[in-house]
Amino acid sequence: MKYLCFHFRSRKGQSLVEALVALSILMIALLGIEALLTRSFLLDRVTTDQTKATYLASEGIEIAKSLIDHDVYEDIATGGNAGGWGACFPVGVGSPGDNYQFDYTQVNCPPLNNYDGTPLEFDSTTGLYGYGSKGLYGASLTPTSFVREIHITEPSANEIDVQSIVTWSTGSVTNQSLTLEDHFYNWNPGD
Repeated sequence: MKYLCFHFRSRKGQSLVEALVALSILMIALLGIEALLTRSFLLDRVTTDQTKATYLASEGIEIAKSLIDHDVYEDIATGGNAGGWGACFPVGVGSPGDNYQFDYTQVNCPPLNNYDGTPLEFDSTTGLYGYGSKGLYGASLTPTSFVREIHITEPSANEIDVQSIVTWSTGSVTNQSLTLEDHFYNWNPGD
């Protein structure tokens, strides 16, 4: 029977090379995982901001609808002296439309074409987005990257088209935009 005999002198330094190769493979794997995690966190922020933008655009349409309905109620309450349906947004049939910015604090008609590109601010005490000059709790407003523009046109005498356009940037993903549109019809054609 033959015995295998190893000479340790001939394997000198081999453990160091094996350790370096293993360490290199481990580092490549960890760098790959780090790149995946970084990309995952960015995509999570992008998705979160897209969801926020959807809600902010929807809120813009709801505020416009509230102001349109407010016109009808005011007209009914004052016996036709307040202007009636669509008076808050006197665009005119076939005109190119007007651009507005307003938030949840808006209870009366905004000034015509008051859009100036001011970003919305976040109120951490209420969880609401608004504008500092109009917000209810100005002490805790934090600027955001969300800009909301409300574009209003009047395709016909009894229809108002409202587009709520929200633009924002998330990290390296810039110039994102979301547009929601709704059409409102005169539900009180008696005025």
